[in-house]
Amino acid sequence: MEQEEKREHPHKKLKIAFFALCAAFLLLAVLGIILGTSKVQMCRDVRLFSCDSRGFHLVSCGVQTVKRNNGPIDVNALPTPDAELFGEAMRSDLDYYETGEIKEVPIYEQKKIDRFIFSMIIVVQNGSLSDAEKTTDMIFLASYNQLQQKFTVVSVARDTLVPLSEDEWKRINTAYARGGIGLLINTVNDLFELDIQNYVITGTDELAALADAMEGIPATLTDEEAAYINKACGGALKAGKQQLTGAEIVALLLDRTSDNKGDLGRADRQVEIVHGAFLYLQDRFDSEFLYPFFRTIFKNISTNVDFETLRGVGYEMAVSDELTFETLRLPFDDAYTELNMDGAYALLPAFEKNRILLRQALYGKDS
Repeated sequence: MEQEEKREHPHKKLKIAFFALCAAFLLLAVLGIILGTSKVQMCRDVRLFSCDSRGFHLVSCGVQTVKRNNGPIDVNALPTPDAELFGEAMRSDLDYYETGEIKEVPIYEQKKIDRFIFSMIIVVQNGSLSDAEKTTDMIFLASYNQLQQKFTVVSVARDTLVPLSEDEWKRINTAYARGGIGLLINTVNDLFELDIQNYVITGTDELAALADAMEGIPATLTDEEAAYINKACGGALKAGKQQLTGAEIVALLLDRTSDNKGDLGRADRQVEIVHGAFLYLQDRFDSEFLYPFFRTIFKNISTNVDFETLRGVGYEMAVSDELTFETLRLPFDDAYTELNMDGAYALLPAFEKNRILLRQALYGKDS
């Protein structure tokens, strides 16, 4: 799936609106606007900003990057997994509800592919950021190309089957459940030859709060989607365009049954909602909402992006007169195999094809 929107921003109000949207729904940390006006926390147990008479100052936060001692997994050198190995990966509930202590893995340093492109991973953790179990059904890759003024968001299907070691395959969300954001970033970088080092994490509870701070999000629902949300939230929505509350929009983002497309349909729906929210906020967001809106954002994300980077990327996006906004889904169309075993389901990507298409999307690179 692919959507692209190119719009001019002749008025300051529209620039502010786009600035706010990126911070909210893509969680790209455009946070410098109101640093002088509020005290905030962005990490669960670490204060990101401290305050004195001179204003706010960034304090270290999050998972560190380190130089790796061993090389990445070469997926092309792995033996073709047999039915037994795939069956174990697909039948096990560990990739959904793995319990026990999370062993945080550091992020391995990567050589930057293009100095004019800022890339990051965005994770929406199931439940709250304060929850001990780190399960997720929403993973996004994002990049901003400074020269092309292009912002790209890729929704990663949770059921994508990947190797976590030379003899173990799991759904991609297992990486986050087992080794935190570090293992997830390392896995994505290794398999698709990316250079992601930065992350933003929020929870579905916090995402609902962000949507409510925007006074809801519009969405055009099918009969099946309306019924799904009503069952989950106890409402009385009908098909057609609706203004959804935070709880309702999260239910829609997690829906994988209404269109009979499973996790692929959910990943497609996620980028559709992001794209629709982009247009909605761009047209109606004004400065009187900025202060409470950004206060909500500050309280509801965790990130390792430093302040200077936040301010630089945010400024570039805010002053740009014309931006291209593109949304896609991984694995790409015609670049995966659907696997079904004993009622379990997974997506086996064609790694080389997806690697090429993903690097083209995020970096404009053909190899």
